[in-house]
Amino acid sequence: MNLQWRLAARRFRRWLAGALATRQPTSARTKLIFAASIFLLAFAVRSLHAVDLASVMYTNEQPFNGLTRSYDLRASSILRGEGLLGPYNIDRSDTQWLNRAPGYPILLSAVYQIFGRGFFKAQLVQNAINSVSPVLIFLIAGSLISWRVGVVSGVLASLSHHLAHISNFILPDAMHALPVLGAIYLLLIARRSRYSYWLYAAAGLMIGLATWLRAQTMLLGLFLLVVLTLTSARRWPVLKRAVLMATVSIFAIAPITIRNYVVYGAFIPLQVGTGILLWEGIADASGDRFGAVRTDTEVADQEAELYNDPRYAGSWTTPDGIMRDRDRTKRSLDVILHHPIWYAGVMLGRCGEMLKYSAHAPLVLTLSQSKSQQQSFPVKRGWREIASEDDSSLAAGRSIFWLRPTVRGLQRIVKETMLAFIILGAMILFAASWRRALFISIVPLYYFLFQSAMHTEFRYTLPMQYFVFVFAAIVWVILGASVSNGVRHIALAARATRTRRRQEAPGTRG
Repeated sequence: MNLQWRLAARRFRRWLAGALATRQPTSARTKLIFAASIFLLAFAVRSLHAVDLASVMYTNEQPFNGLTRSYDLRASSILRGEGLLGPYNIDRSDTQWLNRAPGYPILLSAVYQIFGRGFFKAQLVQNAINSVSPVLIFLIAGSLISWRVGVVSGVLASLSHHLAHISNFILPDAMHALPVLGAIYLLLIARRSRYSYWLYAAAGLMIGLATWLRAQTMLLGLFLLVVLTLTSARRWPVLKRAVLMATVSIFAIAPITIRNYVVYGAFIPLQVGTGILLWEGIADASGDRFGAVRTDTEVADQEAELYNDPRYAGSWTTPDGIMRDRDRTKRSLDVILHHPIWYAGVMLGRCGEMLKYSAHAPLVLTLSQSKSQQQSFPVKRGWREIASEDDSSLAAGRSIFWLRPTVRGLQRIVKETMLAFIILGAMILFAASWRRALFISIVPLYYFLFQSAMHTEFRYTLPMQYFVFVFAAIVWVILGASVSNGVRHIALAARATRTRRRQEAPGTRG
């Protein structure tokens, strides 16, 4: 029986290798052509979504306009010379500067410095940078599995309405994925490089840069260290390199930690906010069962009453944001520790939400919808001086309006099949090569384990989406190979039939 299973597994792997073309070489020129094509497709789709969002830009209808305002103000303060991590000479009770990682305001200030302050310009730069991410997943999947899977992975990431729509938010969410993808690609090529120590160190630096944009990846270096060491056939060499990677990732965010200690006299690795994510996450899952509340405003009002300090009603971040967030964490952990089974179910539900592709973002608008969109909302106070910005940055999206029906149709196909294909593709790859499947799964597993413990929004999870798309790509490649083989067999059968008929026709016999 064991022999039969081994023979069946061998036949399955042989068939899968043929369907995925795992042993088919690809020239550097072909890879470059595919990479350029994927970049252009990704940029085109993101540019179409930029046009769709144009009518609400600078208004209260702009997605997450409150967060955007805080990043815009911080970027403007950097341009005024208040410091990349500043201001520094402030009252320690003024903790408003601890609520966000500092990387995105620095990037936004650089865009403002070069191109001028304006959200359309920022969108254009972001969309160009974010269009590199599908190219990286093409390289990762192509190097690890096959170039057919790599191409389809890149195309799926390019077409994704979630990745494209969120790329146009003036937020760090979409940008956060690029250094994570860069880190994983560096780890992949380090396997066959004599410069592996340098590549592992560079991967750690990429993880650190990602953490400057969003705090979610702060523990990714340590997680990679554990998983790579435990699953590697050569544990000691991998352990040494992975320790270097994790160390570099920690040192990369050390300037933020040092600045926080110097200014506030407290050990804060990156930012405050763990407590509010836990507390609001508990409220999302339980309602008012444990006294938790769902929104930032409700948290501020609750704490003004709890601490009998009306100043707290103005914001969850300041004053005394360090003390308040630590107390939120304690209250949240007390609820979790007393209801562990319930909270495990909550975490599983959040994992499912991370893979929900029927919500969270619209497809590109139809031709009629795009043409009928007009500015109909008042400009948000504080943005009036830049709301008259020249919108020539939208020219790319407007020039390819004729692509809308095709892109929308492809996005719908991808959207409706994605979850089923991810599950099926993961099962296929784990059955064929569990090490390759696990390598692709490292970033998704990290988000399932850590992000599911706190309040979760789909935009927080964009780095993991690129990797799960690889599993869906495997199914698409198998379907394509099956159709191609079917067509080939039909053509061969038809040719054989025609040849036989000619041979049997009168006057053809000798």
